Amino acid sequence: MKFRIIYLHRLEFTGSSQTLQVLRDYASLLRYGHEVHLFYRAAQVLSAAELETALSKHGMSPPAGMRFHCIIEGFAGKRRLAQAADALMGASDVPVVLVTRTMDHARLALALRLRTQPRPVRVIIELHEGAFPHMVYRERDRRARAWFSRRGERYVLRQVDGIVATVGSQVTLLDEIFPEHARVTVLPNGVDLPAFTTESGAGRTADGRFHLRYAGQFLAWKNTDILIEALKYLPAPVVLDLAGGKPGAEAQAREAIEVVARRHGVEPRVHYAGFLSPKDVPAFLAQADALLLPLGNNVQSRYFTSPMKLFEYAASGVPMIVARQPTTLSLVRDGEQALLVSPDSAPELAGAVQRLMAAPELAAALAARAREWVRRYSYEERARRYQEFLEQVFS
Repeated sequence: MKFRIIYLHRLEFTGSSQTLQVLRDYASLLRYGHEVHLFYRAAQVLSAAELETALSKHGMSPPAGMRFHCIIEGFAGKRRLAQAADALMGASDVPVVLVTRTMDHARLALALRLRTQPRPVRVIIELHEGAFPHMVYRERDRRARAWFSRRGERYVLRQVDGIVATVGSQVTLLDEIFPEHARVTVLPNGVDLPAFTTESGAGRTADGRFHLRYAGQFLAWKNTDILIEALKYLPAPVVLDLAGGKPGAEAQAREAIEVVARRHGVEPRVHYAGFLSPKDVPAFLAQADALLLPLGNNVQSRYFTSPMKLFEYAASGVPMIVARQPTTLSLVRDGEQALLVSPDSAPELAGAVQRLMAAPELAAALAARAREWVRRYSYEERARRYQEFLEQVFS
């Protein structure tokens, strides 16, 4: 069955991991013959050349068959988004799928579904880092906002036609808090396997130091400061290389990293490579001796996130040390694909690093098993399972 898939959000072409995930997901779905329509936010409509330049920040060229629509920046952007989606729905000669990733946009999609359309319309919500906002509000002691948000979430999760969870812990919560929900499937985030072609160990930095690396955002809930703190408990040859943050905000990221490194007395051993384009990430990861995935003690880390970097790390051929949370426990096992450590213990993290340094055979075995495990999480496999779920929703 072929669909017109309308992704009901405004993308930002800034190199963000969210936009990257969306582009790769729906580029993979194109192979099933669907029409895919994406919206982007800009001051004016981008020319074909400008669009190609924007997509190149994500390591992509415009996929054949993917339609991009500009939503002009400024007041009433949400209303313009709804109008554009409504026009696409009305003009479709195949069934329509409205895909959302927030409760707010899901309510908008449900309102659009109520309108008379010549073809069937289904609404899918994908659960990501902000899966159930009321839990975030409650954690921040915003009790009234949490109460109202939970009511709205209950309505959405009952009324949509399908729910795509990106990690198993989301489904556990969904069944517990909102038992009367729409049908659900678990589709973790994917990885571009062909981009990670380096053989295990082939790209390591040969400078006599043991390189720990992290690539990603430096948001507070990710708890990246613990990576710097762990260096206090490790010998001098161990260094930490960081990359990521937001493009254009490298100076602020560098300053924040240096403040934490000075506080722990390890500033000479911490190096910030700045923001990396997606095409440069595989090489950065492959040159490490160990890859680190921190997570904080908060609801996003415990229950919501499906870290793209977990899959990229696994594909890189480098052993990884991962914070132990329900989210990561639903994906990997301690001592099989990774070493799992407490999310808030720098000494335990340092101990896992020393374990890898002392046992190269363990490091090699972890990396090999992770590369085998991650094969099931290619974008192509995710698209295949997404296709099956869409067909179930329309059955």
